[in-house]
Amino acid sequence: MSKSPSRPGAHWAATAVCSVFALHAAGVMAADISATPPAGGGFVVKGSGGQERLRVQGTGEVYVPGLPSTGTSSNLTCYDGATGQLTKCQPGLGTGATGATGATGATGPTGATGATGPVGATGSTGATGATGASGTGAAGPTGATGSTGATGATGPMGATGVTGANGATGATGVAGATGANGATGATGATGPMGPTGANGATGAAGPTGANGAVGPAGATGATGANGATGPTGATGATGAAGTVGSLTTSISNTTSCNGGTGQENLTATCSSGNVVSGGCNSASFLNTIASSYRPQANQWSCKFNCTSAADVRAEAYCQ
Repeated sequence: MSKSPSRPGAHWAATAVCSVFALHAAGVMAADISATPPAGGGFVVKGSGGQERLRVQGTGEVYVPGLPSTGTSSNLTCYDGATGQLTKCQPGLGTGATGATGATGATGPTGATGATGPVGATGSTGATGATGASGTGAAGPTGATGSTGATGATGPMGATGVTGANGATGATGVAGATGANGATGATGATGPMGPTGANGATGAAGPTGANGAVGPAGATGATGANGATGPTGATGATGAAGTVGSLTTSISNTTSCNGGTGQENLTATCSSGNVVSGGCNSASFLNTIASSYRPQANQWSCKFNCTSAADVRAEAYCQ
């Protein structure tokens, strides 16, 4: 006999069984409705077309013929795939293996010390003692101070509510396959709450507890080993010696650095060939170079930040 996972049809089947055996269960004291089939017979619920939808045999077996053709769900119900009989599930069915225990997290920082609790209210002053009688003749002694009044008694605890009646026990199945467990009876109503006792006098404030000890710092993890050094690659072949041509220098017009304020832009252009490199020159260190670059193949440009009227120029080294 195969065990199949629960399907949505199992929910209406369970509902139908409960409806048949617990109709009018909303009334706490309502009586059960019983159906006793003849010997060898059973209790059957049919659809409008005459098909059996539910069968309870006199021996206790429960059949839901429509279960094998229902869809699937995430809950488990065990039944015979051929007849739709509800059965007891195999031990461990539906229970996955326990996963490995995760690594212990790092110890969190110690929490801040809590604020000191408020001071308790001052107790009420006891009644003043009676004044002593006046002595005859000489003044009598002052009467003793009356004792502090007694603290009022704590009110009695409310009575515990009565326990609700136990639900009826399900029918015991015949020998062989274990029958389904009977439905759990409804929980009894909660008893009424007893009256609240009078508040006793406020006790004195307790001393502030000592601060908890700071937990030890976690151990520093070990440093991983350095990886092995890779082998040195083979040295490439030496290239052929290049020829160095002669360089010529092209200089831009030397000019005052924008009168000593703002910026000055100068460009040196090769009379022939292309720029190999270039330079920017100022007659004063107060004029700083903002940029030095090659804008075109035959040009070199310089930008100066001017704080002096000293001369500046751009140079292009051409080949």
